[in-house]
Amino acid sequence: MTAPVADPVFRWTSELWGSALRCVPLESAAQHLFTTRQLPLRATEDMQTRDAWGATLASVGVAPDHLMRVRQVHGSVVRLLAQGRIPDTAARDRPDADAIVSNQPGLALAVLVADCVPILIATRDGGAAAAIHAGWRGTCARVVGAAVQTMVEACGADPSTMTAALGPSIGPADYEVGESLMAAFRDAGHPRASLDRWFGHAGGRRRLDLWSANREQLIGAGLQPDRIFGCGLSTLAHPREFHSFRRDGAAAGRMAAIIVVPDRGPAAG
Repeated sequence: MTAPVADPVFRWTSELWGSALRCVPLESAAQHLFTTRQLPLRATEDMQTRDAWGATLASVGVAPDHLMRVRQVHGSVVRLLAQGRIPDTAARDRPDADAIVSNQPGLALAVLVADCVPILIATRDGGAAAAIHAGWRGTCARVVGAAVQTMVEACGADPSTMTAALGPSIGPADYEVGESLMAAFRDAGHPRASLDRWFGHAGGRRRLDLWSANREQLIGAGLQPDRIFGCGLSTLAHPREFHSFRRDGAAAGRMAAIIVVPDRGPAAG
């Protein structure tokens, strides 16, 4: 297929299972990728899905027993896998959470999406990474801020050294929402100025810009604006490449966002 044009800092790669999207600035910090609908992933576990996970992990050079996931519940809970304190059952566990943070090199952190924003973060000199699932509920609950705070407090990471990549998700031109959604953000304490930027009108319908909302929350958490990259691809607008729950309903598959926790670089001095 002819891949849609992403932001120039992202590049398409050809894998054995199909096309993947990678963020060039993030590649210098951590191995990662965003999958497409060519990889048959679903929310439920079956043989085909397990084989698909194996193929994806091969693309980032990680064994299946190093895959770490969560049961995504559209909130702001963060699963922490701290170096030296990871149980033997960690690869089998699926605790309720919408972000995974670790400083254990070699672990693959993954989330599934089908319109929600997949966000991958790594520190410039290694040592910590995060995979985040941010739908409207997670964005409202400030899940990216919670993940960055966990990286700081539990992993000793510095937000100013972090690089973040936002993968394919429903775009601001496509995400029609009701007034109740804006009320939910207002009730959660988001400033009116932020809501005016995130919620717009087009064609007489309210629309939510999850890309801008999560970018601003990352900046608020301490990341440098020039180290936050969005691919600019809407899942709803590109049916050949991406699944979309808003477009396809219960028949929609899922895409994965995966990042491998990098080794910490040599100490300065």
